Amino acid sequence: MNNLPDQTARIERKISQARLAAGFERIWGALHWPLVIVAAAAALVLSGIMPLLPPIPRFAVLAVLAAALTWSLRPFMAVGWPTRADAIRRVELTSGLAHRPVSGRDDRLGDASAGPLQQAIWEEHRLRQLRSLTGLKAGAPHSSWRDIDPRAFRLPAALALVAAVLLGTGDPAGNVAASLAVKAPAPVPEVALDAWLKPPAYTAKPPILLTSPAMAERLKTEPEIAVPEKSVLTLRISGADNPSLSFHALPGDTGAAPELTGFKPAIKRGEGLFQAEAPLDRPALVKVIDGGKELAAWRIALIPDAAPSVEITGVPSGDASGALSAKWKVADDYGVARVTADIYLADDQDEGFGFSNPGIFEFPPPRFPVALRKPQAREEAGESKADVAEHPWAGFMVEMTLTATDAAGNARESEKRVFRLPERQFTKILARALIEQRRRLILNPEEAGGVAEMLQAILTYPAGLINGSGTHLAIATVMSRLRNPGDSGEVDDAIRMLWQIAVNIEEGAFADAKAELEALRKELQRALREGAPPERIAELTKKLREALDRYLQSMMEEARKRMAEGRPDERGEAQPQRMVSPQDLQRMLDMIDKLAQSGDNQSAEQLLSQLEDILRNLRPMMPQQGQGPGQDNPLNDMLDQLSDLMRQQQRLMDDTQRMPQPDFFGEGEPQQGEQGQQGMGSLGDRQQGLGQMLEELMKQFGQNGMPAPRSFGEAGRSMDEAEGALRGGDRDQALEQQGEALSQLREGARNLARQMLQQSQGQQQSQGRDGEARGDDLDPLGRPRASRGEDTGPDRDMLPSEQAIQRAREILEMLRNRAGETGLPRLERDYIERLLRGLY
Repeated sequence: MNNLPDQTARIERKISQARLAAGFERIWGALHWPLVIVAAAAALVLSGIMPLLPPIPRFAVLAVLAAALTWSLRPFMAVGWPTRADAIRRVELTSGLAHRPVSGRDDRLGDASAGPLQQAIWEEHRLRQLRSLTGLKAGAPHSSWRDIDPRAFRLPAALALVAAVLLGTGDPAGNVAASLAVKAPAPVPEVALDAWLKPPAYTAKPPILLTSPAMAERLKTEPEIAVPEKSVLTLRISGADNPSLSFHALPGDTGAAPELTGFKPAIKRGEGLFQAEAPLDRPALVKVIDGGKELAAWRIALIPDAAPSVEITGVPSGDASGALSAKWKVADDYGVARVTADIYLADDQDEGFGFSNPGIFEFPPPRFPVALRKPQAREEAGESKADVAEHPWAGFMVEMTLTATDAAGNARESEKRVFRLPERQFTKILARALIEQRRRLILNPEEAGGVAEMLQAILTYPAGLINGSGTHLAIATVMSRLRNPGDSGEVDDAIRMLWQIAVNIEEGAFADAKAELEALRKELQRALREGAPPERIAELTKKLREALDRYLQSMMEEARKRMAEGRPDERGEAQPQRMVSPQDLQRMLDMIDKLAQSGDNQSAEQLLSQLEDILRNLRPMMPQQGQGPGQDNPLNDMLDQLSDLMRQQQRLMDDTQRMPQPDFFGEGEPQQGEQGQQGMGSLGDRQQGLGQMLEELMKQFGQNGMPAPRSFGEAGRSMDEAEGALRGGDRDQALEQQGEALSQLREGARNLARQMLQQSQGQQQSQGRDGEARGDDLDPLGRPRASRGEDTGPDRDMLPSEQAIQRAREILEMLRNRAGETGLPRLERDYIERLLRGLY
């Protein structure tokens, strides 16, 4: 009985706890939607999104949130606190009690007149029931949000609030104030300074960013910045009140830095932005000041741009056709932009000092173009040629200087060279007579009448001197003009006509064919230099081949004519002579065509230049006894086979590129994947066939007693690896190996072409039918073999030209930009990424 009060107290505590738990559950359930709305509103404010909205949309959003919050608070306002009976019933349900024993504690006897015995029995029942009420449970509060919000809108609201608190921009209090502000606060301007030095484009040096952290660290140890002369300082400031730019002398030992004059920066102001550009022509201390505050200062020193050096190596010389050749060498610290040649008449001539008649000074100097093989070459040595035979100064002593100029305009002149300007050697009597009168007219135009009388005497010369009425009429036309010249232009026309008549007489029937051939050669040379499409180069090569056939046919007819007249060779030369057959010239055109198709335009252009030298020195001649056409060269057949192999390898590479990767197909498309694997297998069979063709070609080298180029072996290994990759379904690896094989085949083609040329030129007694070139036992032109040296062969300079480097940079930048585009097909993106991986 003593424990009954304690038991009663414990029961009352459980009832109170149950009442609190039930009340919390009701309040918690009513606060669900208000808390979700408050969390969403707080996320919008703390993340900084709400302050960024214009006032009207911002207050509209706030009004919607406030209305939603007010509406969601209705259940909360209707929440009632649980009664004692509700709490007792919660205890009974939680404790698992039957027949409501806790509620029975408050029961009373229904009959108030019950006797003592009944009262004692009732009290004993209550006591026993009270003692049995042990282990009562009030029950922990349970959340009803799952039932209230079955779609779980509370989760994104809570995540948004957490993200806003952790990642939100700005001050939380400031964001709240800005969200409730009627007018957006004016932003505080922040001073932003960007400055950089841009060297001239011709230096190929990158810009220097003066405001980068790396530059700030560098200036701590190296306070002076050295840039090329004529660099441009570019400055851009935003948020400053009154910025200015000033230039001062570099401080010396005294530390004084007076302001410099003469700098004229281009300044532009507007909308809070200050921009300035100033070319730097002398060292200076550059200061940037905003009001009375110094924003930045840099000590800038200039690297002077030296003038280029130029030299004429050796004495310029010529050949019997009147072609002038001069070797030169130039160098510059940033690259030579151009080289020009100046030719003047020398004071010392064969007849003595100066000229007795001033007529020759009326003609402008001859043009001698000097072309650089590499644009902006820092160092280059070369040889330039020009046909000066027609110029009136031909045959006289001249002085020549070269002037090299860099992109900055600095120029330097070479030492002068004195030499005789080449003149053409004419062999026919009539042509020599006309040239002699032309020279007389050049020296003294006043003797036009005497020259006309000499032409009259030539026209009356005994029969046999002039063959053809066209030559007779042309000489008569010149004679009539010289008898009554109207002005100096008439004399100039007569000089030009006399040259043309003499050339036509000397060259005979093949003069027109030679002019056509020369025009097509120049056009093809220009197309190779400018990187024309392969179709255009193939078309010009075909035309040049046809023109060469016509030229050689005309030369053959001229040779037959000379043989019939009993004058097979009118030059009377005693030096050894070399024979060049039409097959040799056609082989050179074949090699030019194949080199151009393989993309090696530079080698094709060099070979075309050699063809020009050979054609210039050709002379019509019939084969002597025992001189038959040369035998076919097996290298020519092997070069044709190699060209066909390269075309098939390129075609196979294109087909491989068009094949999809096996992993591009999903699991639901096994049939397409199997077809793709079968297609890759067929490509592997084709690759195997090409490898066998290469092996057969290498065997032919051994059968002809020649070693196969080393690059063929490397190409064969690449083909084997490509075949394995194709059969394994690895398209990327196959493409890489196919590209390597094609590159090695091209290298082998170039070696084979040089070997053909060396073999053709190395035959000291090789003879042809229709053409003869002058030279020694090493070269038809009297030069060392072209298979060695800095242009071709093992001593060739393999560094790419500046133009090729610039083109490669443009292609790389285009690939990078293309790879960064959105929405690019996966197949194309993978292809571009493979290209970029190959470049790095």
